[in-house]
Amino acid sequence: MAGHRRPRVVAVAVAAPVLLLVAFAAATWLTAPGRRGLAGAEARASAWRSLPPLRALADRAGVRFGSAVMVRDMRSDPRYSPALAREFNSVTPFVEMKWGTIHPERNRFDFGQADELVAFAGAHHMRVRGHALVYGQVVDPPNPAYLAQTADPDALRALMASHIQTVMKRYAGRVDAWDVVNEPLAWKGSAEQAEGLAEHVFSRTLGPGYVAEALRLARAADPAAQLFVNEFGTLEPGSRQERCYRLVRRLRQEGAPLDAVGFQGHVVPLFGGAGPTRGQIEATLRRFAALGVAVEITELNVFTRTPRHLLTLGLAYDEAAELQRQADAYGNAVRACLEVPACQGVTVWTFTDRYPTTIETKTRLKDIPLLFDDEYRPKPAAFAVREALARATPRTLTARQPTEPAVRR
Repeated sequence: MAGHRRPRVVAVAVAAPVLLLVAFAAATWLTAPGRRGLAGAEARASAWRSLPPLRALADRAGVRFGSAVMVRDMRSDPRYSPALAREFNSVTPFVEMKWGTIHPERNRFDFGQADELVAFAGAHHMRVRGHALVYGQVVDPPNPAYLAQTADPDALRALMASHIQTVMKRYAGRVDAWDVVNEPLAWKGSAEQAEGLAEHVFSRTLGPGYVAEALRLARAADPAAQLFVNEFGTLEPGSRQERCYRLVRRLRQEGAPLDAVGFQGHVVPLFGGAGPTRGQIEATLRRFAALGVAVEITELNVFTRTPRHLLTLGLAYDEAAELQRQADAYGNAVRACLEVPACQGVTVWTFTDRYPTTIETKTRLKDIPLLFDDEYRPKPAAFAVREALARATPRTLTARQPTEPAVRR
């Protein structure tokens, strides 16, 4: 009998962790945010239809209110483009102008998706923010192998110049602003670091001067375009903001043609903290504006999961509380921008929960971080943005001219 009982014990021992994993997955899926449709969604959608679109309020306020865009979704989803054109007066290509998409081979450019997006924006009177010309740490899509493997400084310098000139000249007069260098800072570092730049092909091969060099190339390619450095994790006080401030100050002092700073606003409770407060955001924007640059919140989305939810298999998820926290975060960011004259606007990254964000794709956690749900119905966050824009003191919405560096050397 003992010979027959032993396999049963082993089977139970093996099955237990498997069953636990299955239970975890099932509980997480069943209690995931928005899993059965958000409460009150239809009532909010009905109320929304009787109100003017967000872009009308942004136009009146004199600011840009934009969204990142995926041409793939524009092509496949008949509801995507109408919602985009109705609610936003500015667009940023999600992947369509990144090096891996637009310049996949050394001697070949592919402008198909970028052309389509720029044409759509022109037809709907939307500003285009070009994103991004030089991005050493990009993952979606990654930089092509020929770029990452260019180790000779002269060859890389010539390649960077050719890329910037070719892309910017093609869209001169149609793309108003460019993230010339995206995410130049290393993930971690002390506030006192002189450079603190991320390690990749551009910084490694060309040295820390690659940022200023890219800006100068961009100014020569399209003198009318507004030139940005765009960075994440810098809206609230801390070492990243200090390093970004030192970088911007140095670029301005050296005479680099830096017109504006973009502040990404990815609020991810799972990675720590509830995100910056309205006061912190406003103080940050004013601090950088004092260096003589325009400022803009360029990649705003607000996730709802926290470690507490994951550790309890999602059973503690309070949908109403999370939606309110999300709405407060979106509203605070927009209100803070509206209080700072140098802040040109806010871009969300992206706008409907129907399609996963990069963070969701990489973590494999489905969330509801955006303004509209997966059926394009407005969430409380959309109403919070509406209220902030509706209460704004009107400005004159004009094309911002490049600013002169504070000091030339």
